[in-house]
Amino acid sequence: MNYRLPVKREPIPPPAPLWQQAAPVVIRGAALVAAGVIGEWLLRSATKKAASIPFSAKKSRAVAAPAKPAIVAYSETVIVRRTIVRQG
Repeated sequence: MNYRLPVKREPIPPPAPLWQQAAPVVIRGAALVAAGVIGEWLLRSATKKAASIPFSAKKSRAVAAPAKPAIVAYSETVIVRRTIVRQG
């Protein structure tokens, strides 16, 4: 026999619409996508900066000397030398 007394229960609200149930999942997905895009952008920019740093410890000067008009002189000297080795 069941001797339990009836208990007054809180009323159960009607179920939320489907879009409200899915909203937290969509928001979490959008946050993950945004975090991935930002992370990829940071990684790429850090990689570009690391690749552009010269490997030598010397600092290069950013100011270039003004270009002077150059006189180009060109001469060509050809020296032909023959060495004949005979075995015998």
